[in-house]
Amino acid sequence: WPLSNLDFSIFFIILLMWALSSGLVVFKLNAIITGDQSFPSTEVIVVAGLIMQLGMLYIFKWFRFHHRSPNEGSLNPRILSLGQCMLQGLFYFLASLPVVYAVAVSWNSIIEFLRSKGFDIDLPVQDAILLLQETENPFAFFGMLFLAVVVAPVVEENVFRAGIYRFFKGKVPMILALLISGCIFGLVHGNLLNLPGLIAVGVCLGVSYELSGSLRVAIFFHAFFNLNSVVLFLIMPDGLVG
Repeated sequence: WPLSNLDFSIFFIILLMWALSSGLVVFKLNAIITGDQSFPSTEVIVVAGLIMQLGMLYIFKWFRFHHRSPNEGSLNPRILSLGQCMLQGLFYFLASLPVVYAVAVSWNSIIEFLRSKGFDIDLPVQDAILLLQETENPFAFFGMLFLAVVVAPVVEENVFRAGIYRFFKGKVPMILALLISGCIFGLVHGNLLNLPGLIAVGVCLGVSYELSGSLRVAIFFHAFFNLNSVVLFLIMPDGLVG
């Protein structure tokens, strides 16, 4: 992605500001309109999430199509069918599970060791997970499921793989570009409890994009991963979620 360092910095700052502020604006408007200052309902959170994700996609697409090079192209000149992309996405998702789970278990072991030594470490569970478990509104539930399994994979793979990864790949060696984009992916999710695991997922998504040459493969991988996470958290006992 042939952005200058300055243009990329502007893009990233705008993206981050939108991700941090768009939901708060929606919540504030809802409170003004309804007169209810309490914690927003799941339906409002779904709307805020959708607006945030679509805004991120628009910001990326604007910068993407205003900073193009006549020499750029796809990572792989071979065009994959939708079925091939889905199967490869499933393959890379399954192949990533041992790595992601090993990182997550190691991180949890470190946290428990530090707690046993007297360190007061209290990392909250991601709000979206709790909302999925607690909501009794089927429309809100399927709205959040749609965000997690459809919208988020499409938006985030465009932003993080087709955008951020490709930018850094043009600046630094590929392995370092995978690590940087994976770290940004993990940090932007703002979930310290699962941060190393999210970074590992981000790196694996970048590897799947690089090896397949198809963004759709990474999108399917991401969708399978999020669906798997949702199912696990729904069937897991409440005491084990954190």
